[in-house]
This record gives sequence, C-alpha cells and structure tokens, in this order.
Amino acid sequence: MLLKTEKSSLQDPSFEQAQGSRQSLRQRYLKPVFQTLALFSIITLFWCRFAGHFQITHHVSSHKPYEPKCPPQEVISPKLRPDITEQNVEKLFKSDAFQKLSVERLAGAVKIPTEDFDDMGEVGEDKRWDVFFELADYFRKTFPLLHEHLTLQKINTHGLIYTWHGSNPALKPILLTGHQDVVPVAEDTISQWEFPPFSGHFDGTYINGRGAHDCKNNVLAILSSITSLLTANFTPQRTVILAFGFDEESPRGYGAKRIAAHLLQKYGPNSFEILLDEGLIGINKMYNRTFGIPQASEKGYVDVILKAHMPGGHSSMAPPHTSIGILSKAITLLEDNARRNFPSRYTSNNPFYTQLHCVAETPGTDMPTELREAVLKPHGEEAVVELLKKDFESDVLLRTSQAVDIFRAGSKSNALPQFAEAIVNYRISNEDTVSAVQEAITRTLEPMVNEYGLKLVVRDEEDDETRELPEGSMSINWWRYLEPSPLSSHKSEVWRYFSGVIKHVFDEPDAGPAGDVVVAPTIAQGNTDTKYFWDLTSQIYRFGPLRAWHDEGWGGVHDVNERVSLAAHLESILFYHEFIRVFDEAEL
Repeated sequence: MLLKTEKSSLQDPSFEQAQGSRQSLRQRYLKPVFQTLALFSIITLFWCRFAGHFQITHHVSSHKPYEPKCPPQEVISPKLRPDITEQNVEKLFKSDAFQKLSVERLAGAVKIPTEDFDDMGEVGEDKRWDVFFELADYFRKTFPLLHEHLTLQKINTHGLIYTWHGSNPALKPILLTGHQDVVPVAEDTISQWEFPPFSGHFDGTYINGRGAHDCKNNVLAILSSITSLLTANFTPQRTVILAFGFDEESPRGYGAKRIAAHLLQKYGPNSFEILLDEGLIGINKMYNRTFGIPQASEKGYVDVILKAHMPGGHSSMAPPHTSIGILSKAITLLEDNARRNFPSRYTSNNPFYTQLHCVAETPGTDMPTELREAVLKPHGEEAVVELLKKDFESDVLLRTSQAVDIFRAGSKSNALPQFAEAIVNYRISNEDTVSAVQEAITRTLEPMVNEYGLKLVVRDEEDDETRELPEGSMSINWWRYLEPSPLSSHKSEVWRYFSGVIKHVFDEPDAGPAGDVVVAPTIAQGNTDTKYFWDLTSQIYRFGPLRAWHDEGWGGVHDVNERVSLAAHLESILFYHEFIRVFDEAEL
C-alpha cells in the first residue's frame, strides 16, 4: 500500500511542486548548520593534534613571573672624606714608594717561620710556639702608628685582638679576622722550592714563601690599610676589631677559639655587624664573565677512624681474612655506596644555588643552554643535579664528600697484622648533618661485620672507657666533627654593602660588560676559624680580596712554591681600606 501511494504521489504535479519548495527550504536553513558542523570538526581535529601545546602554554601563563634569585648588583663607594680617596687610593697606593714598602712589610712577615705542627702541645709548654713572639714584635715595629692608636690585647699569649674604638658606641662593630700560623714545610720538599720557603724573596712580580698567600697576605693587608687610614687622619664612627689566631692550620682550640670566647663574653651574642675572614680567591672569571664569590657558608666535617683487630701469628697460618682484608672490605663498601649514602642535592640552603642562578640570569654568560634552562625552570632541581654530575668541581659542592686519606697496618711480610686502621674524612653538605653521616656509615658497614662474625663497636674517639678493642672486632670511631655552618644571608643590608664594596674595588669599567663583577655567594669546602664565631654575628663571610688571574692556580697554597703577586697584595690592601670606609658610613 505504501509503495503504491509513493508511486502515485510522485506522479502528482502538485505534490512535486510542494516537494521542491521543501527542498529549497532545507537547503536554505540546513546549509549553515552543515557548515558549522564542518568547522567544528576541523577545530576538534586541530585541538586534538595540538592539545598538549595549548595545555603547556596555559600552565606556564598560570605561574607567577620568574623571580630572579641573584642579588641586586650595586656599586657602593665611600661618600665622605674624598680627600682620603685622593690621598690614598689615587696617589699613595699607586706610588712606587708604597709598593716597595708593601713588599718589605709582607716579605718580613714571611721570613718568620710561624709553622703550626699537628703535634703542638700547650702554649707555654711547647717551645715551638715561641716563634710567634717574634711575629708579634715584628707587627709592633712595622706598624708603630697602628699600635699607638689601637688597643692590643693578647689571648692565650699569642692570640691578638686589636680594637680601633669608634666614636659612636651605638653602632655594632665590624670584625676582621685572619691567622698568623702557616702550614709546615716538609723537609723532603725543600729542594722543590724555587726560592727558600722562608726567604720572602721578591722576584719582581711575586713575594715568595710559606704563608705569603695563606694567610699573611690578608693579615698584612689589614694592618697596612688601617695604617694608611690613620695617616690620613681617619677616625671611625664604627668600632673596628681585628682578631688574629695562631692555630688555624692544625686547630686545637688554643687561638681563635679562645679569642671568640673572649669576644662573646665581652660583647655578647649577635654583637657584631659583620665578620670577614680569609676565603677562596674572591674574584674569578667564569662562564665568560667576572664573578665575585664570597663564601656565605662552610661545609661541616667529621673524621672517622676505622679499626679492625684480628688474630695475629705467622703468615703461614693465615685465616681467610686478616685485619687488612676486613678493613679493605669496609672501605670498599663505603666507596661503592658513597653516591647512595650522600646524593647530590640542589637546594636554596646551599649558596651555590644562588651562584648558579646568578650565572644563568646574567646576560653574556656562556653557561650551556641545557643547564641554564634547568636552573631557570620551576622545579628543575633534579635536572640541574643530573647535568652537574658531569662536572666534578660543581657536583662536589652539592653533596657530602668522602675521602679515605690514611691507612695504617702491618709491619712484616711474614707476620699477620693484628691491627689495621684507616681514617676517612667527610665534608658535610648543608643538606646533611653529622648524625646523618654517622648513621649512613654504620648502616653500610654493619651487615658486613655481622657476615664475618665480628663484633661492631661504635664509639667516640675521646671515650677512654671503650678505647681497648677486643680481638675479633671492628670499631667505628667518631673523631673530630662539626656541623655545617649557618648560612649568611645574601638578602640583607649587610650583604648589600659588602657586595657593593666588592664591585667598587674590582669592577673594571674599561673592560666592558665582561669586567663588570657579578657578586654571588657560594659555599666553602674547607673550614676556617669562623667556626668559633657563629654566636657573634649571623653575617659571616669568607673572601680572598684579590683577582685569580694574577697567578696560575692557587699560588702554591699548602704546596711548594707558595707565593702572592704584588698586584694581588696591593688590591687586598685597597679592599680592606675601602671596606672599612664603606661600613663606617653604612646605615645599618
């Protein structure tokens, strides 16, 4: 029936006319709908293809703009007493007479062999300390004007505290520190020295000798700068205190530790505006730019003594494992697990974090693109760690380091060694603690000790009651240890003035942008006398005020042929001279 009806309808002219009208209406109204659906399909396909791109773009735009981590860079120079600038900075320090005098002053101090040996006894009992009387007398004769105006107090005989009283007691003092002692010269190395180690020989460029760089350069520069200020009739508003210890190289608490205790008792906690001590060479060329790198923190440390006691006897009756074998296994385990125990970590608690941001944010640096992007990327810390693993000198700043330095065992080839001893040194990163390092060492060695059926003794080296180690035992002995230092702020006003005077002294305007010093904090691998002064101020910095390119390498520090260039010594004098003036004017 339906088919018949359709057929008859198609043959009806009026029906065909009505049908045509309906088709026209459908085309008129449905065409835009089809066009819209087609456009929507195209957009949908496009969105699916590039959805990830749009999501990333939206994600980035939803974040806050990148906030620079590098401290602002500002030159701060003295504003008062321009006559001092003209008299000392522009004339005196550049004169041949002053340069000759500076050589004589530093060379004379180098000639006094203030060696600090590991086995030095108490002051007053060990005669080897008596050479420090000679150095103190040399200071008095060489800097008479300073001794006339500054008050000298001696702590434990050889510790020197000079006080330059300021006119405004309401201002917190500044504290400049250094040490008088030097690393001993080993007898078997004397033939390797180009000039005798305590000659103070000046070869026209360098003052040569033990202590010329570490740290008599700093001490003499401080004394020379103050003498120059006194000659110009400078009177400070802010008290300036100098503190020179005498056992920094082999610390036993005779020198700077007692000086710090005295200052704490006299002035109280947090009583100093800033403490500035010796440090790494402060001005370096890195990443195609010049950087000033004061150390705003120091790693901690712990020395661990490992001992094994096994049966002795003739070598022909050797057991499976001797004391040497046991201890070798222990050391191998520590070295194989060092990365797991002490992974590299990149956090803002390490000032090297800020230094890397300064490199990444500074125009013109040639930091690798991949590293720069990782540093600037939010949550890019893991990527930075992975990239820096390829650079040992940077990677070691991100982790606790471990070094097996001493191994003692055995006396004859046919006698079983009953005892073996090794000393392992740890430099503790800011992300670790002494206790965390101790736990990692114990956790690593305990299974091995149990495997060999030995007794494990964990003790403090100073504990006399557990000193005797039974046969069939291994001991872990905590010897000397120190937590990582507090982190001094690079966001404070004190830092602003400090970094400002660094730029004032070391910027090189004639060198273009590359000579513009970028001041960024970093971390010190080793330890200085600052470890005793933590309670006196929160602003403690270590800084070697000289340019690295005056010499190759470290200038023989702790090595043969130690030396410092006259140019470096002169700019150290200039730095302390301007540092004192800037902080005297600082509004803190």
